[in-house]
Amino acid sequence: MLKTILVPIDSSDTSLVAVDYAIELSKSFNSEIMGVSIIDIKKLAGPFMRDLGTSIGGMVPYADFQQKVRKLMEDTARAALDELEGKCNTANVPCIHEIREGVVSKEIVKSAERCDMISMGMAGEHALWRDALLGSNLESVARQTHKPIMVTPEKYKAIAKILIAYDGSPFSDKALNTGAEIAQQMRLPLTVINVSDDKDKGKEVLSKAVKNLKGYNTAYDTILESGDPVKVILNVCKEGCFDLMVMGAYGHSKIRELILGSTTIRIMRKANCPVLLCR
Repeated sequence: MLKTILVPIDSSDTSLVAVDYAIELSKSFNSEIMGVSIIDIKKLAGPFMRDLGTSIGGMVPYADFQQKVRKLMEDTARAALDELEGKCNTANVPCIHEIREGVVSKEIVKSAERCDMISMGMAGEHALWRDALLGSNLESVARQTHKPIMVTPEKYKAIAKILIAYDGSPFSDKALNTGAEIAQQMRLPLTVINVSDDKDKGKEVLSKAVKNLKGYNTAYDTILESGDPVKVILNVCKEGCFDLMVMGAYGHSKIRELILGSTTIRIMRKANCPVLLCR
């Protein structure tokens, strides 16, 4: 399943947490990690750079200043990739890495075309200043890519229990299969949760999940709850001390690359464990 895991990395600690989770999965699947660090073209050619260049134009030629900024960004990218390589070498996990230049989210999506999964931090180098929203690059990547994307929290914790949010949709079917394959490969138990105010319908959905799980060699149980899906799922995840949540990412329109389901976004923002989104 997982031959190559992509990890976008910058100077932030949160991107290194994404490396830790990628390494954990790589050990079980004998995967290769591909690290990518992006030189953000918006920072080099955007209005801020032009304004700054103009303001100091009397002291430093703009072209020279831009080259110095580029050099600094390249050095930062190399340092981040060196950290990734060091972690992978210590864990005896094969890795490759590269520096790309362009719009960050687009370059990550392009790199992901060669990979089976993305492991990406909840927020990047500006994490200390973020509000209730996710990092803008993360949300953009999640909307554009068709690869599974694991959104990792601020701190690493080894995965011991898996929770799958399941509603019977095609997207949640993919999440169920992905979560079950990870549980089987890592020899971990999993729990499937459905939230429905219609008890009979909820039981029917969980019966479908159980039928699909019979093809996997893994221990599992099911939970049926009612109420607000986001609050219920987050509460069960926290109270049950789950270490990985798997769910489908789905949209409200046919242009799925542009809009994720509102439930998905709310859970991504509030979960205290990695959330693996399946498209």
